[in-house]
Amino acid sequence: METNFSEPKRQSAVGVIVMFFSHLQGSIRVLIFPIILLVVRSKSITTGYLLSGIVIFLVILAIYSYLSYLKFTFFLDEEKQEFVIQKGILSRENLIIRLDKIQQVNINQSLIQRIVGVYSLEIDTAGSDKKEANIKAIDHEAATILREKLLSRTFQSAAPSSDTAKSDTAGTDARESANSPQNRSLLLKLSASTLFKVGLTSNYGASIALLAGFIVAIIEAMKNYTEAFQLEQNPISQLSTKGLGLISLCVFLVFALLIVLGTNLIRTFLKYFNFEIRRENTFLSIHSGLFDKKHTLLKPARVQISSYSQNYFQKKLNLINLRFKQASFSTAAETDKDDKKHDIEIPGCDERERNEILKLIYNRLPARGTAFIPNYRFLLLTVMLRIMIPALIFSGLTMALPALKPYLWLIIPYAILVGTALYFEYAHHRLYVSEDFIIKKSGIWDIEYQTLEPHKIQKITTTQYFWHKKADIGHLILHTAAGTLHFKYGKYADIHRMVNYWLYKVESGKKDWM
Repeated sequence: METNFSEPKRQSAVGVIVMFFSHLQGSIRVLIFPIILLVVRSKSITTGYLLSGIVIFLVILAIYSYLSYLKFTFFLDEEKQEFVIQKGILSRENLIIRLDKIQQVNINQSLIQRIVGVYSLEIDTAGSDKKEANIKAIDHEAATILREKLLSRTFQSAAPSSDTAKSDTAGTDARESANSPQNRSLLLKLSASTLFKVGLTSNYGASIALLAGFIVAIIEAMKNYTEAFQLEQNPISQLSTKGLGLISLCVFLVFALLIVLGTNLIRTFLKYFNFEIRRENTFLSIHSGLFDKKHTLLKPARVQISSYSQNYFQKKLNLINLRFKQASFSTAAETDKDDKKHDIEIPGCDERERNEILKLIYNRLPARGTAFIPNYRFLLLTVMLRIMIPALIFSGLTMALPALKPYLWLIIPYAILVGTALYFEYAHHRLYVSEDFIIKKSGIWDIEYQTLEPHKIQKITTTQYFWHKKADIGHLILHTAAGTLHFKYGKYADIHRMVNYWLYKVESGKKDWM
């Protein structure tokens, strides 16, 4: 593919294959169960009709994919500083992306793309909850050059033969300079043993959620299966009515733990296989993935919030998980939901590697500064809401339902377990403020440190309930383009002083937030 992007271009010709499999995958997800039900319940559908229908569907899908390929073009508008994508078969759509709004450009490669030898280029902006644009079939050299142009906002204009030759030569020299040893250095490369340790010591919540979703899907599928084949009772319902003994329950819990750990290990290896970070001029180049390869460029100026976390086991193994938050739609819409889709994760680095990466992001290692701690009422309220009220509700249920009385003793271990967790949550809830950095510490098991530069604050919210005025207690929320930082039950006078200082820094400073 030519590297002059000033004129509308199509994707690589093999993009038809990529589009076909992409549409086929989406169609299977939507139609697979209705087709199974139709085949099971209909007695008039023979194997010949079924195969004919599948062939006709595949032919239609292939034609649709080819037309999608023909109608998909993209180009760079140098004068307007815009990237334009034109697509659509029946109704044409022009997607115009301003270059100053581009947040991130990633080069990925799925298994199908690897087989046919192309890559996908995904463009993400700060004002959307999804990828703004996705070019599904482009060769690696063209994808790399286009990404550099989109992120650096510099073009080589289309020109007649001699000028074009000079432009190509200049572009080649620039790429050789960018890839020279002086401008490229390996910062981190994760070995298989490190990935194994990361898989065993992190992301338990994500694995449990994935397992729970899988179980719910199986239960729903069994329900549909029962209705389709007109069975008397769902097999899972039959199992639940028989009950589980103590030994069976212990075996089940051990089996579930093994599944969670196994799932976590598989997810870790699939996502972070061959993970490495290289410094390329002013960017951090991140490569990872086993089947779906991802290549991300992280520009330090676009980082809104950086965080690193570590639990007890990771501390013993000297493992630290880094995360960088960039602008996302959810925070632009001023919601408090933590949107992690735009985050860039760096797992399994040690303390030296963490410090080196943070120095590249901030040009120095963030200092913690003055520490602010929450009032003891932070602990009292959470104890009341999470221990006392649930205990009272369960006690009331045992009075209404005598069958629950034998389980009343469970309140004691529940109170001990939750009380311990709440104490650690209170002990780790801290805010550190220095002249150039705001660091928020939090967590129960995974202790996280979030770092924010004052000039990247977009809004500050302070609240104080009337019953807290006498005690001089208040809450602080720092809003950024990548999320919020909460500090609860702090001294309200200190919060006001900090807010006035940060507002002064934002108004008087000349640094841009992105």
